[in-house]
Amino acid sequence: MEKNERGHTCPQPRGMKTIAQQAGMPALRGSYTLRPMRSSLRNTVINVSLLLATIAIFFGGIEFALRVTGLQTTKPNPPKIYQSSAIPDIRYELKPSISERAYRSTVTTNSLGFRGPELQEGKQLIAMLGDSITFGYGLEDDQTLPAHLQALLPEFNVLNTASPGYNLTQQTAVFREKVKKLNPTTLVLIFHFNDLEESGIAHLDEQGILRPEGWTLEEEQCSPIKTGLMAYVPGKCWLDLRSAFYRAVKKFVTAQQGKRDLQEQEATAQENAFSENMKAESLKAYGETLAKLTALLPRDLPRLFVIWPERNLHFTAREQLKSLVEAQGFRVLDLYEVFGNDAETLSWDTVHPSAETAEHGADIIKAALEHYNLIPIGE
Repeated sequence: MEKNERGHTCPQPRGMKTIAQQAGMPALRGSYTLRPMRSSLRNTVINVSLLLATIAIFFGGIEFALRVTGLQTTKPNPPKIYQSSAIPDIRYELKPSISERAYRSTVTTNSLGFRGPELQEGKQLIAMLGDSITFGYGLEDDQTLPAHLQALLPEFNVLNTASPGYNLTQQTAVFREKVKKLNPTTLVLIFHFNDLEESGIAHLDEQGILRPEGWTLEEEQCSPIKTGLMAYVPGKCWLDLRSAFYRAVKKFVTAQQGKRDLQEQEATAQENAFSENMKAESLKAYGETLAKLTALLPRDLPRLFVIWPERNLHFTAREQLKSLVEAQGFRVLDLYEVFGNDAETLSWDTVHPSAETAEHGADIIKAALEHYNLIPIGE
């Protein structure tokens, strides 16, 4: 009802609607219509804030746990298994009589400073030279190649003289300074094709981290994930330098990508079996160093040279290597003939053998030692 100029009420004509009704809105007055909108906005802000706080607490908790447990840090965390060596052509070595966590495994050394148990008196010695593959990078003490060979040949002492990063120059020095005086019965040298890429002798820096020859201290640099969705994470360089959680994620992503790359490289190598990336100069230099080792060996010392497979097939280089090694009096065991170029590696690594691969390799090495009469049988 509406009022006319004299104040009398007048009935609203039928069919007429208010503007609010025409718009489909209830005829409300004042600020009543704004209150629900303000309340809804406030609830949204609260919910978003709670969500962000929950995410922050969740990831903050993971960050805290990783740092406290030591599973992942943002500061240098060198393995506590090395010490500097007074011998120039060894430069670093394992600490004697320790049991420390390193490379996701427990590393136990004997009083001689070699990984494994103390030598038992009255047993003949099989000495194994090599690098991280022989050492057992990422494997527990009882999962390494020498440990498996020891279990297969309990009548002998099997000595693991290897260390990660050792090249043939260091292996030769280890034999000269530490192994020769133990009068080994047999020598086993484990070869990997990266041994042909010698770039000098690594050393320990002031923090105990292994560094390649020629390495110099530089400003801290980030190396964030540059593939997939993680490449779009804001502030990824800052996170890479300061976040344990980010670094843990990066390790996982890098490992997965590495596995995919390895499979592609293995397939490519099989399709191009006779392609070769080893230079003749590298083989020649390796042969010269091997001759220095051979000169230290007793002439009648039985010796086995084991070629450990990688992703490249090296059909050409392997034949040249075998001829070179046999000329130095070694019997050769080519494990490419067992594993091809796709031997199983650690789940988080693309180079070092898994526990199952190491065990299988030890079985074959034992068979070769017996087949070539490189160890006394029945004594």
